Amino acid sequence: MSSVAIVFEWYDFLIFGFYAVYISKLFFPFQNQTTSLITTFIVFGISFLFRPLGAVVISNIGDRFGRKNAFIITVILMTFPTFLIGILPTYAQIGITATVLIIILRILQGFSLGGERCSTLSILVEMAPDNRRGLYTTFAGFSTMVGIVLASAVCGFISSKFTFAQMLEFGWRIPFLFGILTGLIAYYLRKNLTESSKFIDVKSSEQISENPIKEAIKYYRKEILITLFGTIVFAVGFYINFVYLITYSATIGKMELSSILKLNTTNMVIITILTPVFGYLGDIVGRKPLIITGALGMLATSVFVFKIFSGDNYTSKFLIQFAFGISLLFYAGGLFPFMVELFPTRIRMTGLSLGHVMSFSIFGGSAPFVAAALIGSTGNILAPGIYVAVTAFISLITLIFVKETYKTKLI
Repeated sequence: MSSVAIVFEWYDFLIFGFYAVYISKLFFPFQNQTTSLITTFIVFGISFLFRPLGAVVISNIGDRFGRKNAFIITVILMTFPTFLIGILPTYAQIGITATVLIIILRILQGFSLGGERCSTLSILVEMAPDNRRGLYTTFAGFSTMVGIVLASAVCGFISSKFTFAQMLEFGWRIPFLFGILTGLIAYYLRKNLTESSKFIDVKSSEQISENPIKEAIKYYRKEILITLFGTIVFAVGFYINFVYLITYSATIGKMELSSILKLNTTNMVIITILTPVFGYLGDIVGRKPLIITGALGMLATSVFVFKIFSGDNYTSKFLIQFAFGISLLFYAGGLFPFMVELFPTRIRMTGLSLGHVMSFSIFGGSAPFVAAALIGSTGNILAPGIYVAVTAFISLITLIFVKETYKTKLI
């Protein structure tokens, strides 16, 4: 049930990125289209800056009072801002107030999502048999991907049913309004969730950490840094390949938004179905082989993604995005369980918040903005691919020499 609820939280969060073309015109109406898009992606990134704060606050609650309580907080903080964006007046109606309000609502969404990731990974691993932790953690990624597919499919379907003018007038609001229904379903699922047995054991033995943040920083600095640098390429690769690439195709590749979303959704459906396979594979061969294979794959394909997406060959675009997506799956299949296995139950959520979520916030949230800014400043349409390649190298160097964890006992 925890995994199903993630679907709806990620749906709520990502429709903003998929509809950046419309939101940029309605809330950031600069004369220059590139400036409007960059500003919209800055707002997309600002929400990520508040993910570490949300992660630390909510993880502190999760490590001290239980994973279930943390889950309920995250779904409430995601649902209402999404719905409010759907009824928000535009810049043309209330001026700069609209811009300020949409930024505040995105900040609240980012705060919520920060706590969601730590809660999910922790409870899935803590529920899993020792020899299936990799498989269980992939359900966090699987649910995230389903949420993205749902967002992409809904946004693509609506975009295909209305003209661009109609989308600007009212169509863009529909996915956000739908968020109130998804939020209520997510709340019901998490309200009826069973608490983690590992947390119950820690609580019953009176080993709850009085200050998880202080304890994590004092005793687990190395693990936090490994998690932070190891996450970089996954965060950047994910948001550039499945969020920014949509806008890139529309503006540089001159592809219809509905066609891009169809391609994106098709690829993500296939990748989502394959996600558990890589978690299971990590339980058999270990975390490191998957991490190394995934990093090398992203290093090899990242520049080609942008070279091909600047052209007009639909089949080539499908294949290169799929190839990059498979590399991401290899990497995630090893990285997710590896990160969780680095920390003990008493500070697990907090350790993940300081490493994994911090990295996602800094590098993932800024990725679309950095990609757009690199093209704007250099004039090189392949610059985002080079950026992804650099992050792949950094993460690879960080993790290639670490100790294998897949046979260690969870504490």
